[in-house]
Amino acid sequence: MPYANSSGHSLYYEDSAEGSDPLVFVPGFGGIGSFWRSQQEHFSPRNRVLTVDHRGTGSSSKMPFNYSIGQMAEDVIAVLDHARIAKATIVGHSTGGVIAQTMAARWPTRIDRLILSSTWCKPGSYFRHVFEFRRSLLERGDFAGYHAAGLFFRYRPSDLEKNEDLWTPPDSVDVGITIKRINAVLDSNVSDQARGLLHRTLVLATNDDLLVPRFLSDELAATIPSAEYIVLKEGGHFHPETKSREFNQVVADFLVMRSTCAHSPQEGRSR
Repeated sequence: MPYANSSGHSLYYEDSAEGSDPLVFVPGFGGIGSFWRSQQEHFSPRNRVLTVDHRGTGSSSKMPFNYSIGQMAEDVIAVLDHARIAKATIVGHSTGGVIAQTMAARWPTRIDRLILSSTWCKPGSYFRHVFEFRRSLLERGDFAGYHAAGLFFRYRPSDLEKNEDLWTPPDSVDVGITIKRINAVLDSNVSDQARGLLHRTLVLATNDDLLVPRFLSDELAATIPSAEYIVLKEGGHFHPETKSREFNQVVADFLVMRSTCAHSPQEGRSR
């Protein structure tokens, strides 16, 4: 698979290389493009689908410098350039949704539509305490605790009950890079950019998200002019994975619809 170059750093991405209407899937804080495996399989028969590993994660280069949302947005633009894509729909989950907003504000002509999943325009107090808590576990060297805490916030209890393998921590954690990435997330207030976005936008949330609570998505949908807003009944923070069929259907419906809606959320159904 190809690598793009952004300011001297290599960025791994996967590209179906076929299909029309490019879709670029940008993952959340974990930064690994394989998070979107179900979406790759679902959309690649029709769309050209790209997934990206954030800098400092996965197969992208890992350098001990300070990280920022602006840098990560530049990285995705570098991937578009390398793939020779002039304009694409960006699907961003969590941190990826903040990256997508930044891209749309800074490079508006490169963005067709935005799909912003379980994300925010401004970190709230609850959000800040959660990430500061997770950072403190890394600073104390409690890697197993850091991994478990991530599971508690990302998944529903029923998901964890059915998948014992999730509890196994990774072989290693790059503490320095992860802390710098947490700092970038805590600094990610993009409210001013969100207010100026004129792209057709879907904001998608769940009622039971413990990492990015629904009220942050409420605020985001109210901030972006004419954003369409759908709230799924359940799925937790990782609903693109745990409720992939429903997530994929909502995205597919948005891609084919031409009209836009008001800010009032539509309640989705669990499948």
